[in-house]
Amino acid sequence: MRLSVLASTAVVALLVPLPAGVAQQSEQEPVITPANIVVLVDESSSISPDDMQREREAAAVIALGEFAPGSTVTVAGFGSNNGQPGQKAVNEVCSPSKVATAQDQQRLSDCVKQLHSRTAAEGDGTDHAAALQQALNHLSGRKDGAKLVFLLTDGKLNVEDSPGYAPDNVGDQRNKIAAGIIDTLLVKAREEQVQIWPLGFGDVDGTRLEQFAKNAYQGKCGARSPTPSASIVNSSADVEQVLLKAFGAARCAGIGDVQRTTVGSGGSQTAEVVIPVIATDGSIVVTKHDSRISVSYVDPNGTTVPKNGTQGESTFQVSGENGSVEALRIVNPVPGRWKVQISSTPDVPEQDVSTVVMYQGAVRSTMIVNPPSPRAGQEVTVALSLQTRTRSITDPAALKELSFTAEAAGTGFTTPISLNDEARDGDDKSQDGVYTGKVVVPAEATGSVKFSGTIAGVGISGDTRTVEAPLVAGPPALTAASTFGNSDRTVAPGGSMKGSVTVTNNSGRARKARIIATDPAPGTLVSIPGEQTVLSLPPSGTSTFDFDLRFADDTVRGPNAVTLKVVDDEKPDDVIYEWRLTANVEQPPSPLIWFAIGGAVVAAAALAGLALRRRRRDVRGLVVHLYEGHRPRGDLAAPEQPSSAFRFTLTEAAPGVPLLTHSTGGDDTYVLRRVGGRLRLITPYGEDTRCHVGDLVDVTPALAIKVLDEHAPLGLTDEQDPLTTPSPRDSGLL
Repeated sequence: MRLSVLASTAVVALLVPLPAGVAQQSEQEPVITPANIVVLVDESSSISPDDMQREREAAAVIALGEFAPGSTVTVAGFGSNNGQPGQKAVNEVCSPSKVATAQDQQRLSDCVKQLHSRTAAEGDGTDHAAALQQALNHLSGRKDGAKLVFLLTDGKLNVEDSPGYAPDNVGDQRNKIAAGIIDTLLVKAREEQVQIWPLGFGDVDGTRLEQFAKNAYQGKCGARSPTPSASIVNSSADVEQVLLKAFGAARCAGIGDVQRTTVGSGGSQTAEVVIPVIATDGSIVVTKHDSRISVSYVDPNGTTVPKNGTQGESTFQVSGENGSVEALRIVNPVPGRWKVQISSTPDVPEQDVSTVVMYQGAVRSTMIVNPPSPRAGQEVTVALSLQTRTRSITDPAALKELSFTAEAAGTGFTTPISLNDEARDGDDKSQDGVYTGKVVVPAEATGSVKFSGTIAGVGISGDTRTVEAPLVAGPPALTAASTFGNSDRTVAPGGSMKGSVTVTNNSGRARKARIIATDPAPGTLVSIPGEQTVLSLPPSGTSTFDFDLRFADDTVRGPNAVTLKVVDDEKPDDVIYEWRLTANVEQPPSPLIWFAIGGAVVAAAALAGLALRRRRRDVRGLVVHLYEGHRPRGDLAAPEQPSSAFRFTLTEAAPGVPLLTHSTGGDDTYVLRRVGGRLRLITPYGEDTRCHVGDLVDVTPALAIKVLDEHAPLGLTDEQDPLTTPSPRDSGLL
């Protein structure tokens, strides 16, 4: 019997055909967009030794700070070819390299050390034309991700001793020819969508640097983001700030405040940096200046994290420990304040160490269009919201620098839609992370309207969603509307929020609609009681139905998000109305005062009870047996790690041969839990079934499963098994 419709990241009813418009919203985990980066470093004699060291460390920060595993980084030093044997205008010290592994990044850390000031015998001029040509050789053609050139130079072209441009240099013709070639290369860069971000070191030609930036491709991260521009490094104290500002703008990366810490000889200091909640991938970059300085990293929970490997949901990868710049790349970092512990040895002089966080959020947007099938001349509401691969994002501080934009387009028109999160113009709750706006479909519109929504900005990978909404003629048979109101949407784990939906039946006959919970944000576990999901409608008029949106005990703490839909029960593909709901799940505060007498006993009993309840809920020992008719088709045991849920999928080993496998988090997942004295099975279709150990449960018209418990003591019935026997506190939705 269908008891509830449940939505979770592992249980989404994708086996039921989805309506047009919603099916375009991918359920794949969002990823960081890679970049193609070339770092060009001026090695000419016009760069002083101190500036050369700054350039070398800047190149290392760019190379090691890159956080997308699919990115490619190339580092080249350049001077000039003055016609002497063995001279090359450009020397690639780091050939194009992925940054997927610690070994990849370590190779970059090592090869960057080869950058050096050139001697006259090596060709110590400044050939920007040859350097740009080398960069374009790597970046031309189709590439996955942005194409970026970081040009570290003083901007002063000098090829007066390079016979490759002209036999002699009468009238400074070599520099003039090279300058013309640079102009041509900048046109090509614009055509190939290659951005150039110059960083000026030494006695710079600011005008020429700005020409490099503005005459190449003018890409940017979003409406509020800068286009390429030149930056000048005036002193060693400016290097990190100037470089990181440029890198952040170019890479659409969030950059934290640079923390400068003076570490004395043989001393230790702690720097603190903040990783924001929107970050899913990032690097903590420490410019040590001396490889003998060691660094360790402590997360907001007070735990020293490994430099390589995993801890909790996070993955770590260090590089550059043996260099002047060290970086710890983190995937799915714990958000909050991190401590970076910096230690020197007695043989190291005092150093000014800088520490910074560079990050990006891999995001997926959700776009809702109401009504899903509008009429020409009708007002339509569009809503856009954001989630990362780990959580829903609703914090106004995390969203304030991002741009939420939308438009409606059809034959002969394109109309921008202004979005807000201020409880106006269709937005039903302020600062809930759902940006909403309204637009009227032109009266002369025909066919369909394409609604597009984009979230972009520095600090996220960006995402665009499109919904193709077919235009209909005449009033629809069913219409609906719903809201939870502009009120505090805070709920305790295991608690409920009350909502209502109003449905109007224009068909002239009794109908049924259904309310569905779908497309939850990562970690969100919500359900609607099954008896509340079916909405029985009289032949005409408007009916209002109340329902409870229940949040599971183990739903993620903090922001939760889910899409609620009202569909025609006769044609579930026909979405009548949908809306995105966010709520904040918080554990209610515990009592402040315990009774002194008997407190220890009560605490011990509570711990024992908690341990027993956890043991009762632990799915270890459960084995799912698959049957086709009465014929066994294999079995699958729950993993031997403590867990309150056994997730598995039903697929095919070959055509017509069913197979049980452990779920990897897809939308075809079955979830099995212990609940009280019974088992609870939630299917990918949203069906919620209670059964006992040993019961045969149909999962398809041809297949059934039976769950046995290998951990049950021999000779005990299911009712006697302490793992499944209910306690007074084990009832209800988990």
